[in-house]
Amino acid sequence: MDRLRPEYASGAEQRGMRLAGTSWCYVGPDAIEITVRWELADVAAFWAMRRAASEDEAVERWWAATDAIALERYRSVWASP
Repeated sequence: MDRLRPEYASGAEQRGMRLAGTSWCYVGPDAIEITVRWELADVAAFWAMRRAASEDEAVERWWAATDAIALERYRSVWASP
């Protein structure tokens, strides 16, 4: 969470993402679960963001550093009806 805003959020905003919310809770004595919710304009914006992120080495480095401390991670995608 400490790295999210200074190291990731500004680049995410440039890729069309808007940080809609974050939360965390304890899941064990030495572990927390973090939820980060992003919003994008539409499905096409999602795919444009993914393409831009795949070409950005800073994104790759950020996720590598995150994966070094994360037990697991997953993505859910929601769309408005």
